[in-house]
Amino acid sequence: MFEKIQFEPQEEVLSVVRKHWFVIFLELAGVGFMVLLPIFIVIFLALLPEAAKSFTLDSSHLYLIAYGLCIWLLFSLFTGFMIWTHYYLDLWLITDRRIIVIDQVGFFNRKVSSFRLERLQDVKVVIDGLIPTFLNYGTLHAHTAGNNEDNFTTTGLPDPRNIQSIIQKATDQRLERLSQPSHLEP
Repeated sequence: MFEKIQFEPQEEVLSVVRKHWFVIFLELAGVGFMVLLPIFIVIFLALLPEAAKSFTLDSSHLYLIAYGLCIWLLFSLFTGFMIWTHYYLDLWLITDRRIIVIDQVGFFNRKVSSFRLERLQDVKVVIDGLIPTFLNYGTLHAHTAGNNEDNFTTTGLPDPRNIQSIIQKATDQRLERLSQPSHLEP
């Protein structure tokens, strides 16, 4: 799964985190609604009284409508695949030495950032709202020394307090190993 990531010798992956299932469910439900929208429009038009149905369709109009529906479905499915790809390839890899954040921006655009645990200044968790509180997902902000931009922020992570705990524990262990005079790690 991590063939392209260069791990250090004896670097151990502690946790792999993707977004919460409810986040992708909401996004795909929106796409499902968009797929069904033309069917709702046709049903609405069929239920109109005869006085409101003053328009007639000939065969050339039907071809245009069918073409438009196919384009609509194609773009809806394309959006659904893009949402799934974004969900599946967005990761937080927490190792015993660093955090690697992989953000799939588009189909052919990926941003990979990493920072060493000893540079970690602050890990902030935000769980905002009723549904995120009940389903236990939220936003995780990781701030590093010397980093002015907020590029280590991800929304919709499951159990963010546990992720924060894993990061804090790994950071404490890393700093303890580095403070020992005879440490052999880089």
